[in-house]
Amino acid sequence: MTPALWPLRLVPRRSPTFLEGLAVTTVALVAAVALRLLLLGLERGLGLSITYFPALIAATILVGARWGWLLLATAVTFNLLSPSPFLTVDLVRLQALFCVSGALTVLLCQSFRSGLLRLDEAAAGQAAAQQTLADTESRFRMLADSAPILMWVTRTDGRREFANKAYVDFLAVPYEEAIDFDWRRVLHPDDMARILEEQVAGEASRRLFTLEARYRRADGEFRWVRSVSQPRWGPDGAFQGFIGVGFDVSDGKRAEEDLHRINEILAERVQAALGERDEAEAQLHRAQKLDAVGQLTGGVAHDFNNLLTVIIGALDLMQRHPKDEARRERMIGAAQGAARRGERLTQQLLAFSRRQALKPEPVQVDALLKDTEPLLRRAVGEAVNLVVAPAAPECVVNLDPSQFEAAIMNLAVNARDATPSGGMIRIETLPVRLEARQVETLEPGDYLCVAVHDTGVGMDADTQARAFEPFFTTKAPGRGTGLGLSQVYGFARQSGGATTVDSAPGKGSCVSLYLPRIAAGAAAATTTTGAAAAARNGPSLNVLLVEDDLQVAEMVDAMLCDLGHRVRRAEHADAALSVLETGEAFDLILTDLIMPGDKSGVDLARIAVRQRPGLPVILSSGYTGEVLVAAEDAPWPLLRKPYGPDQLAAAIAEVTTPAPSET
Repeated sequence: MTPALWPLRLVPRRSPTFLEGLAVTTVALVAAVALRLLLLGLERGLGLSITYFPALIAATILVGARWGWLLLATAVTFNLLSPSPFLTVDLVRLQALFCVSGALTVLLCQSFRSGLLRLDEAAAGQAAAQQTLADTESRFRMLADSAPILMWVTRTDGRREFANKAYVDFLAVPYEEAIDFDWRRVLHPDDMARILEEQVAGEASRRLFTLEARYRRADGEFRWVRSVSQPRWGPDGAFQGFIGVGFDVSDGKRAEEDLHRINEILAERVQAALGERDEAEAQLHRAQKLDAVGQLTGGVAHDFNNLLTVIIGALDLMQRHPKDEARRERMIGAAQGAARRGERLTQQLLAFSRRQALKPEPVQVDALLKDTEPLLRRAVGEAVNLVVAPAAPECVVNLDPSQFEAAIMNLAVNARDATPSGGMIRIETLPVRLEARQVETLEPGDYLCVAVHDTGVGMDADTQARAFEPFFTTKAPGRGTGLGLSQVYGFARQSGGATTVDSAPGKGSCVSLYLPRIAAGAAAATTTTGAAAAARNGPSLNVLLVEDDLQVAEMVDAMLCDLGHRVRRAEHADAALSVLETGEAFDLILTDLIMPGDKSGVDLARIAVRQRPGLPVILSSGYTGEVLVAAEDAPWPLLRKPYGPDQLAAAIAEVTTPAPSET
């Protein structure tokens, strides 16, 4: 600190604490009184005096104006309470004069203190600014020197005032010489006239401009350098020169030449790629149409499955109780009503969309085909020869057996309709090993091929392209819905496989399903007969049936009663919860998955199990959309509609039969 700024040392850089302020003020006051007593004695040393003013100055400058005011007020109060008896002048006027003088002293000292602090701040700010400027210049130079490109700064007259290390290294001359270097000495002669003209125009425009030319490097090699010059402006908006950077683009120039040659080669390949893209887009378009069909028909399929539950249940009950006239009439009426409703839904239903949820399980397809063969023969009839030739007895596939049977049935019926009398349909299985992109987009691996051949009329290319489209059919009106192959396509895709068609007019057709194989294991077929028999012979249960469809509720109620159970019905989840709150005892809840209100069957099951731990629950639904994800993740079994008494009995046996104890 310079000698002129020494008072700044006395002024604290922060506001004093209360104790610090009190201490300084007290010391100043005591010092002023003590000095007066020392000089004048006790009798004359207690009056008002100028000896208080140094104390006021010290307190105000050192600890702030509020302490100066406090000291002044203390001195005045002290003298008012004990005035000096030796004063010969008017005491009131003397005290007023003291107060005014003291107040002016405090104000002036506070101004002085503020000035000292501002001066200190200015000095500190100036020092910080100088240090920041030095640091900034150091960082700028370090950054510029570390950059792998040429950098420079010019003044308004075009002379350079800064250049970085890459700039100097390119010329291989000392820094001072590089600052004043004339670049025309190393500019390629073929670029000289053009560059000079472009540089003059660019500098005159005082706008960003770019130059590109060949310059001879220090090692004698000409390099392509692209320079970009950006004008720089001062704080007052005055033009101060240019900031320039230069890039060595020699490698880029060579790359451009190589790229030109490559482009000529790629042009031919692009044409081939465009053809493949068009084919892929066409396949994607077909797949998107199938997805759209699935979205539109999910809700319709839910209603249709409810109707099928009524019809199948009614027919089954009539078959079991042919002599019960009242029951038969009631069941006939219910089935007829459901059939009429189904007739109105037929045109909207896409029963085999890809959105249908599957229940895959390990299956030996050859064994399943043998079990299905009698049904296939009845469907094909005697006019056509059916040959079932399974040749993959060890192959196991993870699939939904019922959907697989439906797919094979659709293929067999389609083949029958396309095959004239006396023709042949052959269904065979074969283990295959596929390579990449050999069949659609299937990954390489082991697959089971299930092929259905026929000796029918065959299909042309246009018909094959639309074969899997929903509602597309070549049959006469009223003989086909166009849903058979779309179901096969959706089933194969959902099972992780693919479907192909090989056909030609007059050559017959072959539809092949490629399904991924899994490790061979015991994929024994399961039936519900034993479980159903056990349920029929089991105890009578109190069942809470939750179903919003009245006809379905009537039918399931009848089936449960026929199985020997007692039924209490509710139309939705809230009604079922109200029944549970009454305390009535129940051994089982059978609830639909989708119901009116804000609670689903899963929600109802969770609440019911919280209220009554261990209460068995069966979920049921005919919906085929994504809402089944919640049910599949729930810990309760899902009974799919349509179902009959045997399936219902098996489901009840599954949830009510205690697990065997481990020994």
